[in-house]
Amino acid sequence: MKHCIVVGYHETDMSGEELQLALEHGGDELPAPIRSMLRTKVTFGGTHYSYMDALSEVRNADRGTAHAYTVSELPSLGTLYLVNYLEERGHPADFVNSFTFEEDQLVKLLADNPASVAITTTFYMMPAPVIEIVRFIRRHNAAVPIIVGGPLVDNQARAGRDDKLNRFFDRVGADYYVWESQGEAALAGVVGAIVEGNAPTEVPNVFLRSATGEWKLTRKRPEVNDLNACSVRWNRFDPTALGQTLSTRTARSCAFSCAFCDYPERAGALTLADLSTVERELEELAAMGVKRVAFIDDTFNVPMRRFKDLCRMLVRRDFGIEWFSYFRCGHAREPEVYDLMYDSGCRGVLLGIESGDDQVLLNMDKRATTAHYQYGIEQLKARGIFTHASFVVGFPGESPQTVENTINFINSAGPDTFAVNHWYYMHATPIHVRAPQYELTGNGHTWSHRTMNSHQALEAADQIFDSVVNAAWMPVNGLDFWGVPYLLGKGMNRSEIVRFLELAKPLTVANVSRGTAAEAATAERRFRDFVTGLDLGPARYRTAGSVLR
Repeated sequence: MKHCIVVGYHETDMSGEELQLALEHGGDELPAPIRSMLRTKVTFGGTHYSYMDALSEVRNADRGTAHAYTVSELPSLGTLYLVNYLEERGHPADFVNSFTFEEDQLVKLLADNPASVAITTTFYMMPAPVIEIVRFIRRHNAAVPIIVGGPLVDNQARAGRDDKLNRFFDRVGADYYVWESQGEAALAGVVGAIVEGNAPTEVPNVFLRSATGEWKLTRKRPEVNDLNACSVRWNRFDPTALGQTLSTRTARSCAFSCAFCDYPERAGALTLADLSTVERELEELAAMGVKRVAFIDDTFNVPMRRFKDLCRMLVRRDFGIEWFSYFRCGHAREPEVYDLMYDSGCRGVLLGIESGDDQVLLNMDKRATTAHYQYGIEQLKARGIFTHASFVVGFPGESPQTVENTINFINSAGPDTFAVNHWYYMHATPIHVRAPQYELTGNGHTWSHRTMNSHQALEAADQIFDSVVNAAWMPVNGLDFWGVPYLLGKGMNRSEIVRFLELAKPLTVANVSRGTAAEAATAERRFRDFVTGLDLGPARYRTAGSVLR
């Protein structure tokens, strides 16, 4: 019997029909998440698609196939990490990588009556995907205990342990909730108690229902899980289930405290794995046939000395693995660093630049200038490393002039791709203590400060989308930078990825709604011709049903 089944990501998205209804009834007052979809959905044949769904639709129509190209095909690191953690502690476990595409696999696993099911919530802002998973599990195994943990629980518990939290837990419908930024020890504790037939009342950081029906926290105790001891033993997994492209990490938390981000406060002090641990993991991955690795560390090249040592290790071992990562190019000011990156296998980086205006960068506490970023992008491009630049629009200090500066910066620096996110105001971030300085009010998607409000920021995001001509627009939903190693693994090259994005942009809902029918037809023909001409490998998943491990 498996002690736990870990369920990975559920790729929910507003359907094309739902988006169309929102457009028809929302007018100019569409909420920020829906407004952003106008730039992340393409439309043809009267239907709205994500970029990847459009890729699948065109190729399937041309070839009579049913391939579902999706970044969800990549192994979920959080899911694999938890399975590894449980098995290292004597709890046999299995996983479903993508709930969206592996429902059949989950049904089979539930039929074997596992002791528990755990649901991760790393990428969920709202509870709807988790509720759907819980209800699915209940339909196929009403008795199995369900454990939910991760950022979704953390966000709700931090907002207040009151009736609202009780209602949230009731609505989600799980049996136990783990509240801890790490949480793996709590999960193992709950699973162990269930296997032994006990309630996890002595396990820290767990909400469980009391005799009165209220949700009570056992006790709060921070976890400090050693990254070396908890590192993934990749050879315990079937190579065919992992594929040739996956992600791993070498650190936890972040070395910086940017004013718009609460991650360091949640995750604690920066913690680094030993390079010997990283080397062992990559050795196992190379032996299993892995060709591309995405390092998800928030500050992969900090500390710089460690980063150089890591690159030198990769050069020395020559694993034959290409790698991708977040990269603080504002803190890499020596040509040697960029040479080491390329020589060690770096083929793509995500640059969290955030703004093309120096005053806004100062307000954000980014500790870098536009000149630093310009230099970094030049160095990366000179070595053929794919560069994706991410920006935030609307942060305190943003104004029409700073938006123009960001547009000019992107067009001047010319990264391969770029994306713009509407600033989301969280009171737990460092900027909140400076709110009076900027006359900052509001919360979440709706806010105002001295030089801009949230509605104006939406307009500014549209302006940047329209005005950048020297970088390809990358959608922030359904593809994003981590789709680059995925598409490379399917057979696209760097220039084909950029061209795919360039041809999709005229078909975005935002552009089609402003153009003529003739322009849309021409854009669709060019897109279809390009996509059908690509030489791509098969997708793991299918549009109907699932491919089982």
